Amino acid sequence: MPTSPVTRRSFLSLAAAGFAGLALPGRASPSPASSAQLARDVVRLGLFPRAAGPLEAGIDAVLDGLDWSWLKRGDRVFVKLASNSGEVHPATTSPTAVRAMVRALRERGAGRVIVGDQGGVASVRLIEGGARVGATRALLAKNGLLAAIEDSGAEVHCFEEHGFHDGYVMATLPQVPGVPSSWRRAPFIARIVTEVDHIVALPRLSSHLLAGYTHGHKLAVGYLRDDSRHMMHAEADTMYEKYTELNHALELSSRLRLTVTVAERVMVEGGPDGGSIADADPRLVVATSDLAHHDVVTVGLLSWARANLPVTDRTPGLPFGALASANNAAFVAGLGLATGLPWTSADKPGIAFYEAHDFMAGLQHDRCLQHAYRLRGGAPERIALDVVGDDHAGVVAWLEGRTPARLG
Repeated sequence: MPTSPVTRRSFLSLAAAGFAGLALPGRASPSPASSAQLARDVVRLGLFPRAAGPLEAGIDAVLDGLDWSWLKRGDRVFVKLASNSGEVHPATTSPTAVRAMVRALRERGAGRVIVGDQGGVASVRLIEGGARVGATRALLAKNGLLAAIEDSGAEVHCFEEHGFHDGYVMATLPQVPGVPSSWRRAPFIARIVTEVDHIVALPRLSSHLLAGYTHGHKLAVGYLRDDSRHMMHAEADTMYEKYTELNHALELSSRLRLTVTVAERVMVEGGPDGGSIADADPRLVVATSDLAHHDVVTVGLLSWARANLPVTDRTPGLPFGALASANNAAFVAGLGLATGLPWTSADKPGIAFYEAHDFMAGLQHDRCLQHAYRLRGGAPERIALDVVGDDHAGVVAWLEGRTPARLG
């Protein structure tokens, strides 16, 4: 598929969204990012019309412009999927993304490439003592990701297959002055992340019944052991902050090199598994080494998709909004009965409620991104966006004009 090189560099202003002043208590707001910092933290956005044909060459064009200096010959890489269910993309990661990423890693010298996830607790459970329901491998077979992994020659890794104790390790959470942890105790995450040199995350572009959206930061929930997932959902008053902090755990943050979203379709309402789905035109590729910047861009793209793409498929799903906390409480209370296994984090009964964030009203209302930039000392004034492909639908103009008023 013919694609142009980088067609333009755009800048997304976080100051316009009331975001750049965010800083830690007792610290000065960060100074504007230098040109060198912008170069390191650039977000590459690929825009590829459906009429242009297969997407693989477009993904390659986006990936070619990234900094790959972190990857040395023979390095072990874990590729994290979004495979919450057996539903196909956009309820899960695009198989096209898996094939393209594994190929890119191999071409640049990677040794072992391991691809995996654990299904959502509504589908897959493993509790202490070894009792288990469901299987991630079966979900991967159903949603097409298993074939993509096997076709690409990568290894499949399903977290629950490795045991409740042996398959997980305690996460080392960030310790940031002035920012207390949202986790009452450290969660347990999949051990595989400690056995590789690098991590590449492959989220999808989707709304979410309980969290509002599920992009880069939310992807890390899949690493959690069953009891730690319960802690996040049951002690939900800081649910957003919990999964944001999880990405800053040493085991993950020291290894995460890239976050890449390939959206051939977008779940514009509902989620995580069912809802209103639109065909992306242009198809969207977002790639960067900066997780927070990634989600700033993908939230803007979700906004664009809701406003501009016609819904082509509706599957059962509930909208996100005022009832999110009540839906979460019902989910926590009912999961044990639904799966036949008790769901608990053992020592703190009860369910906490939370206020659903109005992230579509502007970045300053987004609790995930607010916390992400808080943990790193503040937000930059702007994000550099390298655009590849054909912006026939005015996506960049939408992102550049993305202020709270535009998103209300």
